[in-house]
Amino acid sequence: MITNDRQFRISKAQLERFRASVKAFDLAEATGRIGSSVLAKAELAALQCQIDEIAEDIREYEALRLGAVSVLKAKSLQELPQILIKARIARGMSQRELAGKLNLKEQQIQRYESEEYSSASLRRLAEIAQALDLNISEVAEFRQPSTTSERSSEINWELFPIKEMYKRHWFEGYTGTLSGAVAQAELLISNLSKRAGSQPRLALHRKRVRSGSNIDMYALLAWEWRVLAKSSSSPKASNYRPEKLDDSWLKRLVQHSHSADGPIRARKYLEEAGIAMVIEPHLPSTHLDGAAILGDNGPVIGLTLRYDRLDNFWFVLLHEVIHVKCHLKKGRLEDIFDDLDSDANEIEREADDLAGRALIPDDLWETALPRFLRTKESVQAFAAELQINEAIIAGRVRKEADNFTILNDLVGVGQVRRLFPEVPFGQ
Repeated sequence: MITNDRQFRISKAQLERFRASVKAFDLAEATGRIGSSVLAKAELAALQCQIDEIAEDIREYEALRLGAVSVLKAKSLQELPQILIKARIARGMSQRELAGKLNLKEQQIQRYESEEYSSASLRRLAEIAQALDLNISEVAEFRQPSTTSERSSEINWELFPIKEMYKRHWFEGYTGTLSGAVAQAELLISNLSKRAGSQPRLALHRKRVRSGSNIDMYALLAWEWRVLAKSSSSPKASNYRPEKLDDSWLKRLVQHSHSADGPIRARKYLEEAGIAMVIEPHLPSTHLDGAAILGDNGPVIGLTLRYDRLDNFWFVLLHEVIHVKCHLKKGRLEDIFDDLDSDANEIEREADDLAGRALIPDDLWETALPRFLRTKESVQAFAAELQINEAIIAGRVRKEADNFTILNDLVGVGQVRRLFPEVPFGQ
């Protein structure tokens, strides 16, 4: 990010140098020098990538400086420092002028902005926002503490999605009508919770929900009990031992993706490690991709297959496995629910990062040709080298490029749900 006119001038000079390098680039000469036409093309692609990044930074700085931006939105508090920097630029205020308003030295503002205010106190951030005449609106969501409201007697049974649960045949043994199910909601849902091995309580203080939308907590609870009930009806092959989930275990899990029935093999592999994997479509107003749940008989991973693509399946699965391995703690954090399209907190960012590394190790991805070429051939060759499904590579390329129209024929569209014919998708 460009923060001042000096950096702006340097960036413009860099842009011209890179453009001149691309214009003068001799593919034949580079091929002879490197000994590979593929690597020569990768070198050219890397130069173009640098041009795109610098040009975008310049465009953003110019737009801010010209006053073309009047509203700046942060998705989380972590983005507030960048908002403050952009607001200063949009106000047409130099770092020296801002420092003067705060009775600080210019170097202090430069230092703050170079480190994105990591050393600034909350009071200092508030002072800077005030100096910039910046109106900040923030929505805070509180984790609910454990209270007597969690007792089953205080649950409002009418708030459960009875109609949807009835439609999906979640009330085992019940053969009556929908109106009868509504009348017997407490009994039927209590029976579901018992099959799940849970007492009918919300226990919100032990849950973490990652979502970009308003969540229906009763629908979420119903889905959780359904997943736990299904997991209890299919005993795992062995007891869960956390130490088993080391790097080599994760690597073998990912390599199951190389098989056409990889998701089926993954479920069996998890069961052998004492982890249940349950496929259950999400309920309306839950917006779920997956969940990691600490059940009475060990960890359970629930997957909704909201997006029927292989790349999505493997990323969501590894994300939840990382939660099981690193984050689930009895009595502290027992349920983690994920909408992976939404913003991430610290735990979620760690799970995203570690899942990405487990799928494709950083040291191999750093020089991987698909990063630069973004071609079908380079993706397939790299997937064969790692002995993993090409969809994982293609998905990573699309994510980094922020372009979900490329490599569409490699991400395994429609190749996951069909492996689980027993699951009633689209009811």
